[in-house]
Amino acid sequence: MNRSSLLLLLALILSSCDKQESAPSEAPPVPVEVAMVESRSVPVDMLTIGTVEPIATVHLKSKVAGEILKVDFVDGAHVEAGQALFQIDPRPFEAALKRAEANFAIAQATLSNATEQAERYTTLIKRGVASKEQFSQYLSNAESQKAELAARQADVDQARLSLDWAQVQAPISGRTGAALLKAGNIVQANTEVLTVINQMQPIYVTFSLPEGSLATIREWMAKGKPVVTARNPETKEVLSTGELTFIDNAVNTTSGMIAIKAEFTNENERLWPGQFVDVTVTLGHEPDSLVIPSVAIIEGQQGPQVFVVENGVASLRPVKIYRTTGDLSLITEGLQAGETVISVGQLRVAPGAKVAAKASTTPTPSPQP
Repeated sequence: MNRSSLLLLLALILSSCDKQESAPSEAPPVPVEVAMVESRSVPVDMLTIGTVEPIATVHLKSKVAGEILKVDFVDGAHVEAGQALFQIDPRPFEAALKRAEANFAIAQATLSNATEQAERYTTLIKRGVASKEQFSQYLSNAESQKAELAARQADVDQARLSLDWAQVQAPISGRTGAALLKAGNIVQANTEVLTVINQMQPIYVTFSLPEGSLATIREWMAKGKPVVTARNPETKEVLSTGELTFIDNAVNTTSGMIAIKAEFTNENERLWPGQFVDVTVTLGHEPDSLVIPSVAIIEGQQGPQVFVVENGVASLRPVKIYRTTGDLSLITEGLQAGETVISVGQLRVAPGAKVAAKASTTPTPSPQP
């Protein structure tokens, strides 16, 4: 092969290499995770923070003065209504009762005698052998003794009541705090707090919601009683479920919030007075709602958008969001049930790009109850 033939062959090889290098290479599909647009029943929720508080709290005091002989409960124990908690020395009250009963017996005997005298003079006045002045005097004395007997009966009742009060009982069922006065202490009537009892079952969770939500709450309450769920703020574990039972009759003019209470049976006492909890108020359910994971939403200049995958190609589509509940967004326009949207990796995707879609490793979340 001569020199000119070699040069021609080399030129052809170089030209072929330049054409191969200049040919555009097709971009590989972008790996993404997708989720399906679903139609499901979605709860109407309101989220806030609440405080557990007892329905009833009693600061227990003694109604009589005296020395505490015995404390009949352990600090922090559960007590039943009517259970004896403190025993005050009953001897002074027993003596007072005996004295009152003795005075009652004297008054009773005096009345009996006065009654006999009045009856005798009633007979004599009919016979005309007694003066009206004497009759009136004995009759008046009998009436006076009746009143005296009633007064002595009241003394007996009061003395018996004081004796009963020497045993301090729990007025409600609940859990006690510490005994603030121990045996040997002298307690004054209606002065010192002996212990504090909190009713635990049922129990309240108190929270506040914006005044703008009042109309929605009342609308759903007309259809049924909203369910309230209390959760541990750290672990999100459900502690108990209850019912909304109270809406305050006025909005706080300073904060623009309205106070609301929910009642929980609290059988296992997982709700404790003073505890903070996450509160979910479920007013009701909206059936046949289109939902997608909220992470699929892209906020653009024209509003919320999502990437829809059809035949392996991603297209950007505007959507209208009705509301968000938990990790889900409810869509009213732009999507249909059964379509597929990109939930992870959409920031690497351009409209019209090919994607390698795989199902999301995180299942579509269910709305919180």
